[in-house]
Formats: sequence, C-alpha cells, structure tokens
Amino acid sequence: MKTREFKIHTDYLNLDYDDNLNMNLIEEYVLEDLEVPQECIESLKVYDNYVDIKLSTKLRYFNDDWYVNLQRVG
Repeated sequence: MKTREFKIHTDYLNLDYDDNLNMNLIEEYVLEDLEVPQECIESLKVYDNYVDIKLSTKLRYFNDDWYVNLQRVG
C-alpha cells in the first residue's frame, strides 16, 4: 500500500530560515518547491522538529512526479 502520510524532519527540508520556522514558510515550501498540489493535501501540520503531511484518500497520484519526490524527502 502506498503512503498517504509523510513525517519529514525539519532538518531534511531545504529551507533557509533563522529561528522562526512557521506554517506559511512550510506551506510555501510544500506547494512551490515540492510541487504538491493543494487539492491533494488533506492536512499540513508543523511540530517542533517535523512536518506532518497527510494526503487525500480520494485522489490518485502515486505515479505523479511530485509524489515520487515527496517519498524521497520523507
């Protein structure tokens, strides 16, 4: 079964930030850099040292390039 939830440690994100890692910065990174379509994201949460991305169960995307890249990061 393919993964629909990714927990990515913030150290693995290619982000340039000072002390303030916030939701807007994470969301922009996921949408722009990782190219995850907004309609495929069910939830996106930021915790102390990781980001939790839950993908929609209603769409098919397992062969999409962005999904393969997300697996590499996660």
